[in-house]
Amino acid sequence: MSRLAGRVALVTGATKMKGLGKAVADKLIGAGATVVVTGREKSMPGAEEVVASLKAAGGQAMAVAVDVAFQDQIDAAVAKVTEVHGGVDILVNNAGIGAGAPSLMENTERDWDANYAVNVKGTMAMCRGVIPSMISRGGGAIVNVASLAGLGANPGMPLPYTATKFALIGVTKQIALEFASKGVRVNVVAPGAIATDMLIEAYKAIAAAQGVSIEEAAKMENASIPLGRPAEPEEIAETILWLASPASSYVTGVALPVAGGMSPGI
Repeated sequence: MSRLAGRVALVTGATKMKGLGKAVADKLIGAGATVVVTGREKSMPGAEEVVASLKAAGGQAMAVAVDVAFQDQIDAAVAKVTEVHGGVDILVNNAGIGAGAPSLMENTERDWDANYAVNVKGTMAMCRGVIPSMISRGGGAIVNVASLAGLGANPGMPLPYTATKFALIGVTKQIALEFASKGVRVNVVAPGAIATDMLIEAYKAIAAAQGVSIEEAAKMENASIPLGRPAEPEEIAETILWLASPASSYVTGVALPVAGGMSPGI
């Protein structure tokens, strides 16, 4: 029997066919889970494309529009999932943004607010939305997606992004402590470079900060990775699947780097 048969998993920010959210959804479907993917209203065509791919692979999936910055939208989405599938057993908080600049002086209040609204408040709100359902179903697993930038400062990374990913790791540990006795495990992965569209944006930021070309920035980044390359989305997704499954039943409150041996920074 598939290890996640009968489980319902909700994956936020799964609107791109080459993104980490899609790779996570693929792994969860492959393990037998029913998967619900979310994205903001304007991103729903992408979410529906992801769902069509999951169904074509033989999985049971649906898409729900939700902006994680708004608790009322989250509550409505969870209510819809509960109506259709009975509740939520697994939550993967993949939605995140990296607005802003590396320099303290160049960041605006809007940059700080945008990063906080999604990376910290949005994650907390999603946890708040699904945990009652998990408890009613006997427990569950939450996996938050932070970044290696949440474990150490690195050149070229937007300051609000780094700060909010640090905060996300703290949020994860506190929620894990609170709900361990209720059977809800909460962990966070801290990926390094991942071969997605977001990596290109990171290369651009590094190039601007270091005064080099994007190609040179990519070479610099790869040289800092002991394994010599960025991760494929599926490699990060495999770790998330492990944390979401009974295979990690005695693991909670952990911030796990998945970065090919990269240093977490200062």
